[in-house]
Amino acid sequence: MGNSWKTDDTQEVSRGTGPRSVRDLVGRVEVETIWDPLPKSHEGCPATAALTNLIRCTDRLGAIRQAEIALADDSCTRYARCVWHGVTVLICSGELLSADGHISRFESSSDDRLDDVVALLRAQHAKHAGDVSGVRTLLERLISSTPHRFVRDLAVPFLVEALATAGDVAAAEAVLDEYDFDELLAGRPAARPLLLAIRGEFHLAAGRPAAALADMLACLRGPVSEVAAHSAVVRRRGVAALAAAADGRSELASALADEEEEAARGWGGLAYVGWAQYVRAMVDEPDRPSRLLNDAIDLLDAALSPAGIAASSYEQGVRLMESGDGTAAREQFKRAGQMARRIGNTKVAELAEKMLGELTQSLQQTQLTAQELKIAEMAQAGYSNKQIAERLVLTVRTIEFHLSNVYRKLGISGRRALLNKTLETP
Repeated sequence: MGNSWKTDDTQEVSRGTGPRSVRDLVGRVEVETIWDPLPKSHEGCPATAALTNLIRCTDRLGAIRQAEIALADDSCTRYARCVWHGVTVLICSGELLSADGHISRFESSSDDRLDDVVALLRAQHAKHAGDVSGVRTLLERLISSTPHRFVRDLAVPFLVEALATAGDVAAAEAVLDEYDFDELLAGRPAARPLLLAIRGEFHLAAGRPAAALADMLACLRGPVSEVAAHSAVVRRRGVAALAAAADGRSELASALADEEEEAARGWGGLAYVGWAQYVRAMVDEPDRPSRLLNDAIDLLDAALSPAGIAASSYEQGVRLMESGDGTAAREQFKRAGQMARRIGNTKVAELAEKMLGELTQSLQQTQLTAQELKIAEMAQAGYSNKQIAERLVLTVRTIEFHLSNVYRKLGISGRRALLNKTLETP
């Protein structure tokens, strides 16, 4: 294959002359060297072409095709860089089944040179598949056992990301303190975009939007390196938009949300488009039940993205509950709790359970009793209070008392409004 792989696109990326990915904030795309340079005969391979498309968020199907070509070619898979590029592109494209097959093949091979890189890729695959507790175990073991400083310096931020995804902000903070992210940033300039993106996500999860925004804007301004071909970097515009919105910078938040949506639609993956819809709903429709959130939930569900479903469903549930639609809110909280438990996010799972408990209590307080329902049905049928009392062998005062409770529970003002209400059996 050799130089026949080289295209204008791959040459452009390697020179750092590609188009702006965020027009107002980011300079030209560059790819910094991470591992030893590839030999001249291997420059411009399919894995590099796939990486080019991922960084630019263009031609997802072409990127997948190029990644598959690279991972099927022994002349590519002898290089850790090519393996990283190919599998990472598949993971970021939502091709988890294919990525799993390639990772499993490398895990069973006898090539010790790839072991640690493949372990990092396995951790990334597990995170996208929803096995956050498994990611934590794998990365902690890798950090404590690997003799390679470079691998450990990547495993640390990946662990912070996994802990934040699981809602364990305190544990993520402890990892940041123990391994000194500022030192990592200074010592790994090629990994700087990745480190900033992950720390920015963590700051946002920890309720520090200003710090999150500072990290995400620094990530956006910096060059995009090979090792930064990772979901945290791919969706950096969206995290920056959420941080800007939380920090009260609505104009910047809207501009970043526009950029994220444009990038997501250019790339075309269900999970990425669903994420962009979630960001758009949080920025532009923050206070009411949102059609955009419904769209995001549907897309994330189709993409099998449990973390995304948990966040989007919980947010929609809160909005539905505040708008008075308890039935719809209940379904969203159930889904959010289920997905949160699946990925090990006990924080969101507990919040969803708490909301479900509040809804149940509220329903019990507003649900009509059997006697109230019978009286309400007779009132709807046109019976007067006196006629209802005679038929049920009760006093008129008792009928008035029950109807007063009916009006209060249904949130209406009187008998005329009752005529238009649908009564539900308790």
